[in-house]
Amino acid sequence: MYPIGSNGASQAIIDARVLAHAPAHDDLDAYEAQRRPATTALQLSNREMGPEVVMKLAHERAPGGFDDIEQVVPYAERAEIAASYKRTAGFDPAALSERPSWDATRTSRSADRSPAS
Repeated sequence: MYPIGSNGASQAIIDARVLAHAPAHDDLDAYEAQRRPATTALQLSNREMGPEVVMKLAHERAPGGFDDIEQVVPYAERAEIAASYKRTAGFDPAALSERPSWDATRTSRSADRSPAS
């Protein structure tokens, strides 16, 4: 994972939640199914500089410098870059509120099973 957008810590937390949820809900394939596409999308985004693409755009659009970032990379464009990255990284507030919980509490089906001898 490229060290962009604080992803070492944030992705470790998301991985841990999904990893804890899968066996608690007897769905061991869920971790890979959930995390592989999300991590791939994030890695691809990071290769394009993730949210730091704003700095690249500013340099490309005003190689001699500028006095007002709004004239170079308008707020609406910066906000969309940030929002898109949050969605890709899995920490968009709206998406977090709408998705099901990754609660690791055992489901009744798995709680009813006896431990292996």
